[in-house]
Amino acid sequence: MTGSPAVSVVMPMRDAGAFLGAAIESILTQTFADFELIIVDDGSGDGSRVWADRYAAADPRIVVLRSPGRGIVAALNHGISQARGDLIARMDADDIALPHRFATQVAALGARPRVGVVGSNYTAIDTQGKRLRNIVLPATPEAVRERLVAGNCIAHPTVMMRRDAVLAAGLYRADFPLCEDYDLWLRLSAITDIVNLPEVLLRYRLHPAQATASNLERRLRSEVAAINDAIRRRGGEARPVATEIRDRAMAAARGAIGEARRSDAFAALKVAARQGALGPMGALRWARLMWKAALVGTFRHSCD
Repeated sequence: MTGSPAVSVVMPMRDAGAFLGAAIESILTQTFADFELIIVDDGSGDGSRVWADRYAAADPRIVVLRSPGRGIVAALNHGISQARGDLIARMDADDIALPHRFATQVAALGARPRVGVVGSNYTAIDTQGKRLRNIVLPATPEAVRERLVAGNCIAHPTVMMRRDAVLAAGLYRADFPLCEDYDLWLRLSAITDIVNLPEVLLRYRLHPAQATASNLERRLRSEVAAINDAIRRRGGEARPVATEIRDRAMAAARGAIGEARRSDAFAALKVAARQGALGPMGALRWARLMWKAALVGTFRHSCD
C-alpha cells in the first residue's frame, strides 16, 4: 500500500465472530474509499482472528494487529499508534456503519476546522438487525459541552476525530474502566469543539453480552471519577462520589421503567442492565428494586 489514507478506522475486537463479517462489510462498502481498516485483535479465542485475516488477505486496506488481551484501552491506543490517516474513525466489531458515514463525516470536518470530533445519531438494532429505535443526541458544540458535564452524549462507535487532537489530549486512559471514551471526550472538549451530526450514520447492535451486571457499579464510579477529574483540571470543586452515584442510579432506574412500559423489550434490558443494577449499596437499594421491576416488565412484554 502506497501513500497515507485520509481515514484510519480503528476496530478493536475480542470474540466478535458472530457479527464481525457484517461490521467489516459495512466499512468496505463505504462510498468514501480512501481509508485503512485497522483491526486490533485483543486476544480472541473464537476464531475471529481467522475471519479478520481472510478479509485482510482479500483487501490491502485492512491491517490486523495483535494485542494480547490487555483490554480495550490498550487495543485502541495500539491501533491509533499504527494509524497513518489524519482522521481516526472508531468502529466496533458488532455494529454496522451506513454507506455514507465516512463521506458525511469527512465533509463535516473539512468544512469546520474548529471541530475535532464528529459523532452522529444512531439506530439501535437487535441481534437479528431489527430496528429498535433511533437515538438523538445533542448536536452543537455548546449543547455537547453542556451535556458532557452531566454524562456521556457521544456514541463511541459513531465517532470520527482528528488524530492530532487525540494525541494532544493524551489518547485513551486506563484509569477510567468502562468509560474510557467519556474520559477522552471530557479532555477533548477542553481543546476542541465536539459535535453530533443529525444524520443517523450507524446501526448500534444491542445483545446480551453487553449487559454485564457485575461491572455496573464500577462503570458508574468511573464516570463520576472522570467528571471529577475534569472539574479539578478546571479548578473547580469535585462532587461527592456517593451522592453522585446515587442520583445517577435513580435516574437510570426510572429510565429503565419507562422503557419497559413502552414495551421496547431489548432497549429496556439494555438500559436496566447497564445502568440500574448496583447491588446492595444502602441508599441505592430502591434503584435496584426498580431495575428488577423493569426487567420483569421487559420479559413480560417479550413473552406477550
